[in-house]
Amino acid sequence: MEAFDQFLTSALTSDFFAGGLALGAFGVAAAFLRIAFMAMYRVIVRRVWVSLTLDNRSAAYRHFCIWMEQNNVLSHSRHVRMTDGKWARGTKGYAPAPGRHWFFWRGKICRLERDINEKSKVGAAHNQRPMEVLNVTVLFGKVETILGWIAEGRALSQTRDRIGPGLHILKGDWWDHVGDVPRRSINTVLVDGDRIEKVLEDMRWFYGASDWYAERGVPWRRGYLFYGPPGTGKSSLIRALASDLSLDIASLDIGRATLTDDDLREAMMCAPKSSLITIEDVDAVFTGREGREKRSGVSFSGLLNAIDGVAAQEGRALVMTTNHKERLDPALIRPGRADVHTKLGLVSAATARRLFERFFPNEEDLSLQFEQRLGDQRFSPAQIQGWLLANSTDAYSAAQASGLEHRLKDIAAE
Repeated sequence: MEAFDQFLTSALTSDFFAGGLALGAFGVAAAFLRIAFMAMYRVIVRRVWVSLTLDNRSAAYRHFCIWMEQNNVLSHSRHVRMTDGKWARGTKGYAPAPGRHWFFWRGKICRLERDINEKSKVGAAHNQRPMEVLNVTVLFGKVETILGWIAEGRALSQTRDRIGPGLHILKGDWWDHVGDVPRRSINTVLVDGDRIEKVLEDMRWFYGASDWYAERGVPWRRGYLFYGPPGTGKSSLIRALASDLSLDIASLDIGRATLTDDDLREAMMCAPKSSLITIEDVDAVFTGREGREKRSGVSFSGLLNAIDGVAAQEGRALVMTTNHKERLDPALIRPGRADVHTKLGLVSAATARRLFERFFPNEEDLSLQFEQRLGDQRFSPAQIQGWLLANSTDAYSAAQASGLEHRLKDIAAE
């Protein structure tokens, strides 16, 4: 112990040892201060910066991109990437390059970080694109500020570049916006009587009846079944309803082999807001009670639970179509799952005349002749349209409809 005391006394009197000890103490203090500074910086950053992360699988990503393009927030950026207009519908064909970008918006400092993963692909098989992630950060801002920008972009997409209802298709476990389908007027769907107007009125009431359902403790759901022979306008009616009500269309292919019951339930719960969920040709997957074998990854009970189970979707109407209503299990089309059944059948001569007048608006005499030629015969709207298209340059020939059915068979054979 005495030897150690002598060694320590000798070391402390050494300028070299004292300097090294002081340098070590300074290093420890500097390291401690650095850790404390970084911890304090992270706390401050978390309190004064707000951020939101988006990826290009979501509609919000596209809406934010449209907002940026509309407001030129990155007009002074020196690092951009050409996109051939595929970055986001409605943009001018360029996008910020991957990396960090700064911009000022209404007195706030904002930062955009863009990351592209070339190995991870999204989108339909014929139009795949790399996964892209945007991280938007605002100094002394609020999350509601960024959400407001997205809402502005959504409004712009609906009024400026939108050609009709947005079409969403389930891709894996997420909904992919594949584009817009052309807007269609409800008056262009040919059907005898006023059944189309009744469906439109009912669906318009449903989308505005959230409070009505809540007050009565009833799930906010409504199902529609459109049935009839091929070519009678079932798909056209879906597009016309979505156009008139300013809804998107969320199309489900329940015949896909990789789709499971859980996938279907989650897909219907997470379908885009303000959309119309559609399952077309449902009879192609599930037939009657005795023949409802499992032809896909979705079971019959899984479909029923997805439609009106405990965790079923609310606030989005469901439309199913079929060419053969008689083949469907009654459990699938009972009230609560398909509340409104609408038949789209062959049309009369008087209804067919309305389509003739659209093709030839100034030929009243020929339109009357066309109706008289058809007489008591009934055709599908697709057949009438096919005949008129074949004679679109000759109103007189179009009005000579006595051989319409035979001519259409010849066209199909060709």
